[in-house]
Amino acid sequence: MSGKLVLVTGPSGYVGAHVFQTLLEKGYNVRGTVRSDEKANQLKEDFAKYKSQIESFVIVEDIAKDGVFEDAVKGVDYIIHVASPFHFDIKDNKRDMLDPAVKGTNNILTAAKKEKQIKRVVITSSFAAILDLNKGDRPGYTYTEKDWNPVTWDEACTSDNPAAVYCASKKFAEQAAYKFVEEEKPSFDIATMCMPMVYGPIVHRIKKMDDLNTSVATVWSIVNGSSKEVPPTEFPVWVDVRDTAEAHVAALTSDKASNQRFLLGAGNYINEQIAAIAKKQYPDRNIAGDVSKINAESKGFKIDGSKAEKYLLGKPYITLQKCITDTISQLFELEKKL
Repeated sequence: MSGKLVLVTGPSGYVGAHVFQTLLEKGYNVRGTVRSDEKANQLKEDFAKYKSQIESFVIVEDIAKDGVFEDAVKGVDYIIHVASPFHFDIKDNKRDMLDPAVKGTNNILTAAKKEKQIKRVVITSSFAAILDLNKGDRPGYTYTEKDWNPVTWDEACTSDNPAAVYCASKKFAEQAAYKFVEEEKPSFDIATMCMPMVYGPIVHRIKKMDDLNTSVATVWSIVNGSSKEVPPTEFPVWVDVRDTAEAHVAALTSDKASNQRFLLGAGNYINEQIAAIAKKQYPDRNIAGDVSKINAESKGFKIDGSKAEKYLLGKPYITLQKCITDTISQLFELEKKL
């Protein structure tokens, strides 16, 4: 894809940095949106060997502000929109989480509509937009792309559960994208990527181990000797961040991705499995938990990630064993350096 220019929003984050790197590895030219010059300079340094392919960075401090993507989309062939609010510091559900997520998506699509050469916009959604939180573990049920989180806007606005509000924000942002394409009929089509828990090595820069993103921080808490107990498994389904990035990039040009939703999912897991892999890999370290009698057979819901595996990856998902092994070895190396 030499010569094709892709805009990536949020390339300094965990998933965004992997998407950014995968695009560069595959020969795309890339433009990124970042919140500060500092982030832009870090990315230029971290991906210096791809200097000739990094076209520019555009400062976007707030994705929810009208017109904020106008400059960023000029002249690009494709867009991968990763950036979205992810925090639980919510004082007003609508103002702090729901509106920014929906407006951020609408803003990038509105700007893209003015650029007739844009062929496709790939949008990072989440398993949160699929999961029915009210059904709990839901034994025997398998979630697919056909499922939607049933939460209503009014429920989301009044909920006192920050996690539920975040899940709602992903649903409404994703649905807003499909509504935009249906009503505005732009020159481009879209594809949406729904991921559960995302694990795997990091390629974005961190200054200290406390800066690890949520999922990798969980792995670190299990292996760093700070805890005797394995933390509860919040969502027992997962995918590797490298498969996530590969799927995003493949969706740019796949005929099978036009206006399609993809659930990326390698399968079920529990945190005790992470501990067991770590104990086997590093028997001398103080890994959390007694894993001598773990039962990894999921008693709750499952997910079907076969559509993305077949049409986007074209290979089996990375295994939990490889994912966690690679992650832990990197974390111990990082600990030495930071």
